[in-house]
Amino acid sequence: MGHRGYESTRRRFLHRAGLGASTALGAPYVITARAADQLVVNAYGGEFQDIFLKTTVAPFEKKFGVKVVYDDAGSAVEDYAKIRASRGAPGFDVAAELTPPEIILGGKEKLLEPLSEREIPNLKHVWAKSKEIIPAFGIVHTYQYTALIWNKKQIDKPTSWADYWIPGARYGEKIRGHVMNFNPGNLLSIYALIMAAKIKGGGIDKMDPAWDVLKEQKPWVGAVVMASAAAAPYFENEQTWIAPYWSARAAYYEAQNYPIGVTIPKEGTIGLGNCGAVPVGASNKKLAFEFLNWRLDPEVQFNFHNAYYSSPGRPDITGWSDAYKASQITTEQQMAAIDFPDSEVIGQRRRDWTRRWQEIMGG
Repeated sequence: MGHRGYESTRRRFLHRAGLGASTALGAPYVITARAADQLVVNAYGGEFQDIFLKTTVAPFEKKFGVKVVYDDAGSAVEDYAKIRASRGAPGFDVAAELTPPEIILGGKEKLLEPLSEREIPNLKHVWAKSKEIIPAFGIVHTYQYTALIWNKKQIDKPTSWADYWIPGARYGEKIRGHVMNFNPGNLLSIYALIMAAKIKGGGIDKMDPAWDVLKEQKPWVGAVVMASAAAAPYFENEQTWIAPYWSARAAYYEAQNYPIGVTIPKEGTIGLGNCGAVPVGASNKKLAFEFLNWRLDPEVQFNFHNAYYSSPGRPDITGWSDAYKASQITTEQQMAAIDFPDSEVIGQRRRDWTRRWQEIMGG
């Protein structure tokens, strides 16, 4: 599906998909379609972009008779850095793919618009957990968790996070150079480091064990990447045999017949709420609010999450297949079993953790 399109043009212009109904999904906003209506949405590239355009963006354009300008530049950290540097006017109206630490920081720094059911009527339907993990400056439209993937042709299934962090002990010399590590600009790296600390008796409040484990792992690492999409070619061409990875992308690539398996190690996993927000300096705030509300629409949710192998932002959607329900978060019981670390703590300590990572991996 579009997994070879990672070096796409940094901005894609999506032309008008049609003149649909001009009435907004929920009160109080009613938007009249005009040729000049345009919304700039910042989100991910790669296979995410292909699915997002088809299931979410194109139907939105058609319904509201507008043009969406798609900006696929940057990670969540980099995108928030643009919001901060521009004092809330980064050039895009919707920050469609932030993570909880950025939402918390954006609220504190007053750079993201506060959101309520007035602006986003569908907020009344979201998981209770969503209101716990972020303040009211964004929405959680998607849930995933940190999985461990492995090359099924080359190595046995890992059972512990130690199999990734101390790979030689499990797999021997053959795995040297086939381990992937992620830059802490990707929250995936932070979550994996927290699991590294846990296997040595630490955790989010005791991260020193993680740095010892990272030093042990370094000689075995063959690739270090930032963006999740950038990792995909390494899995496909079998350069990487083991790596942490977001559950949605992992399941997507497994379904595309990449030679990988996906598992949750015995020590458990960490959940991620993918978030959307509106910078305070957005040019088209009303339409931006409509877009966030649209992302929580039941049909849009169903179509996107089925295609991307991610979990929905609301628990009241029905019709999921048994296979989908077996690997995704669709019930309150499943949600309760996922660990969500304190994102405020991560936000406060991430810079220091990144510095430690850089000292070890760059030395």
